Amino acid sequence: MTTPAPEKSAGRRRRGTTSPDSPRPRLTLGAVGWTVSWLVPTALMGAILLGLSFVPGLDGEGYLTPLIPLLAAAAVVVGIPGTLLVSWLLRHHLNPVAHALGYILVGLLYGPVVLFAGAGGLIPMLIPIVGFPAGVLLGLGRWIAQPLARVEQPADPPTS
Repeated sequence: MTTPAPEKSAGRRRRGTTSPDSPRPRLTLGAVGWTVSWLVPTALMGAILLGLSFVPGLDGEGYLTPLIPLLAAAAVVVGIPGTLLVSWLLRHHLNPVAHALGYILVGLLYGPVVLFAGAGGLIPMLIPIVGFPAGVLLGLGRWIAQPLARVEQPADPPTS
């Protein structure tokens, strides 16, 4: 004799409130919000690297100064398309944490750009100096830009 498979009761099932074909709300970030979330953290990271290059003894061998143009290249090649892609892919996710984590991932990709630049010496060992702070700053920038984001509710289809 076997035990029958348990069945879920109809009262505990969660019914969908909307049909799968109905439009979902979208989170949009305007040009000002995107500028705050991408350009401000990238400029801050460049300013930090520039400031560190002026500290006596810290940049004696000239290892930090070449990172500034590499950061700018990473911001243009990885940052602009990456943040726009994350915003587009997560447009239906209203949770701001998901957007901030996506921007952190894009910022972490700033570091490997150093490898593709063909820099020698100690520069490849400095990838975390670019990638980790850029990821944290981009995530913070996206979190700070959250008040500039707006949720667009889809228009209800006309009923006749």
